[in-house]
Amino acid sequence: MARPGPIAVYLPELTPGGAQRVTVDLVDGLADRGHAVDLLCSYPGGQLRPEVDDPVRIVDFDTPVVPGAGIAASVPQIVAYLRRERPRVLFSAMTYANVVAVAAARLSLSGTPVVPIEHTTVGMERGGKRDLTTRLAYWAYGAADRVVAVSEGVAESVRERTRAAPEDVVVLHNPVPVDEIRERATGSVDVSWLEDSDRDVVLWVGRLAPEKDLPTLVRAFDRLHAERPDTRLVLAGTGPERETVESLVADLELDDAVAFPGYVDPAPYMARAAVFALSSTYEGLPTVIVEALACGCPVVSTDCPSGPREILADGEFGRLVPVGDDAALADALAETLDADASRDRDRLRARADDFASDRVLAEYEALIESLGG
Repeated sequence: MARPGPIAVYLPELTPGGAQRVTVDLVDGLADRGHAVDLLCSYPGGQLRPEVDDPVRIVDFDTPVVPGAGIAASVPQIVAYLRRERPRVLFSAMTYANVVAVAAARLSLSGTPVVPIEHTTVGMERGGKRDLTTRLAYWAYGAADRVVAVSEGVAESVRERTRAAPEDVVVLHNPVPVDEIRERATGSVDVSWLEDSDRDVVLWVGRLAPEKDLPTLVRAFDRLHAERPDTRLVLAGTGPERETVESLVADLELDDAVAFPGYVDPAPYMARAAVFALSSTYEGLPTVIVEALACGCPVVSTDCPSGPREILADGEFGRLVPVGDDAALADALAETLDADASRDRDRLRARADDFASDRVLAEYEALIESLGG
């Protein structure tokens, strides 16, 4: 018998980031299909909050700041919520939040099935608290009812590096609202180069973080720009590495050829860019690639674990280059700019449809049903 409560999803905060944006798309999509959905947040605010649709109930815990505890201080509040609301299932997103969600579900004795969603290749995040989180996930995933991996590569890492039973690890791609992205693609942009037919713009979108390896992309662009002075680079997003990247841009004397528009709706930028570039050292399933394809934008990506090769079908829908190789990245960007991209745009858009929300949300509904929810 199905449990009567809502579908609950735990996301610590609604700040910009790939996993956060995907989670918002997930809760909005499930609510749009008629489900009662609660989005549980440790901290109020966040730039993504306006993107959560009205039918989704946001449950703010306003977790107290406890030195050394972080979001683990939310465990008592999640436990109380689970005992009070008895949701059909508790999903969570991001590794450290997944550990907290599993602990809370088991402590609650509520019988709520708990399903962590792993967005990153397990074992790739290293250093400090990340090492501790990985060790905790090793045990926590073994106590989950299922573990959702967003790509085959992520699933393989979960099976190899945690105590999750192999049969309990399921692959569900990120739900990408491709039709909505295409509608937003007609919007305005704040970088004039994208409206200039004489400029070939290389676009990157994401969180400016170490694993995105933006120095490799900037060096690749430096090579490209030396041969093609009309090229420009747009790095859209926010994050801790912005000053480092800006400093490198200045050192290479590229200030007049690189723009940092900050946090933007990426769709209009993707629709106008000549090529989208991803330079990451690791990913899970980089939804930005699917979004670029949905806009018909050609893609060049590092062949990092995990996701780009899976999305691009071994290079059929975009060029793949070795991680950290700025020369190979520059060559691939040049080859893409030389190709007649216009003839491939419909094919790229069709590939994005393979990741459309309706297909993935139906798979989530089937998973919930299988858990008795």
